[in-house]
Amino acid sequence: KIVFAREYWDSEKNWHPEIWIMNADGSEQTQIKSLRGGGPNISSDGRIVFHTEFKDKKSEISIADIDGNNLIHLTDNEAEEQHPEISPDGKQIVFMSNRDGNHEIYVMNIDGSNQKRITNNDVDDWYPSWSPDGSKIIFSSVKDYKTRKKDIYSMNTDGSSLKKIISNSGSAVFKR
Repeated sequence: KIVFAREYWDSEKNWHPEIWIMNADGSEQTQIKSLRGGGPNISSDGRIVFHTEFKDKKSEISIADIDGNNLIHLTDNEAEEQHPEISPDGKQIVFMSNRDGNHEIYVMNIDGSNQKRITNNDVDDWYPSWSPDGSKIIFSSVKDYKTRKKDIYSMNTDGSSLKKIISNSGSAVFKR
């Protein structure tokens, strides 16, 4: 199965952040109507981790069964929290959040416990991705807001051994 987000403005200027699922060959595209959000990932046990869109809040990291039932909000604050990605072992989630003033990279356990900030600087850090072996995280860091130029960094999962690996780039993900 492939899970994906479909987001759009309708003719009345209403935002529609939708979660969909389909077979790997593209057939049987089905909207999971009970879920509103984006950035979905499927866990090894068949649940969907994604960022939930709220009208009164910005966004939260959530998890639900593949059919949209048993929705649990893993984070709960007024921040914009997005781009969750499940670790290769299925035990943690890396995500970006602006809960401390600008977008930083955070990790938490798959149940939402033990939330930790692992980057700490005065620029926005975006789009984290786990290495296939789960030992590293790469992410984009905005170095120039006017031009939106970003560099790609690598670090250990605890935030140590931070290293710029690509200059003047967009975003990157590890191949799995």
